[in-house]
Amino acid sequence: MHTLFFGSIGTLAETSRLQLEAYNESFAQSGLDWHWSETAYRTMLLSAGGYDRVLSYAQTRGDVVDATELHRLKSEIYRNLLRSVVVEPRPGVIEAIEYVKSNNNKLALVTSTSQDNVRQLLDKLAIPEDVFELVVHSGVIARPKPHPDAYLYALDQLNVSARDVLSVEDNPDGALAATRSGTNCLAVPGSFHDASNFLDVVAVQSTLNVGGFLKFPSRAAA
Repeated sequence: MHTLFFGSIGTLAETSRLQLEAYNESFAQSGLDWHWSETAYRTMLLSAGGYDRVLSYAQTRGDVVDATELHRLKSEIYRNLLRSVVVEPRPGVIEAIEYVKSNNNKLALVTSTSQDNVRQLLDKLAIPEDVFELVVHSGVIARPKPHPDAYLYALDQLNVSARDVLSVEDNPDGALAATRSGTNCLAVPGSFHDASNFLDVVAVQSTLNVGGFLKFPSRAAA
């Protein structure tokens, strides 16, 4: 393996608590008597997709809501919250980026979230977008994770073989998308995820360390 795919913004930084805060604030602003606890949200995160999460919850309560607008509001609130707090890269992220780039190999960010969310987080973390050969977001794929579309798109665009890719994921649906695409998935669970929920991955780590998995072709002497 010599190509590294970061599979979500959650692999770069911990944002789950901010996301939960944004959901609950969006509910309050919309006049809904909804409130998601941390315990309930952890269960919801077993499946990816904020819009689907909102729609499913409304259906279980028998409530009729505009899930698209509610999710848009949540995303707006999340981005405002992100501007107001200090967010650091997860341990091992910067080292992994530098390791890949120093060996002149390919690096991609393969998400199914919005381009706005991606760009704001990268800016917050002071990670230049152009450090990645490719950034995949919801605007360029038909189906979100756990469908493999984001990964298949990245493989095609970068002209790399799935067997040569190490994909890093922080959530089970993302890991499922990675393995369905044929890439090798390394799980680094986010704070709201249980390591036991990651199946068919090459390893589960608490702190990202890609050195034991990526092997780079030898470069000819100058």
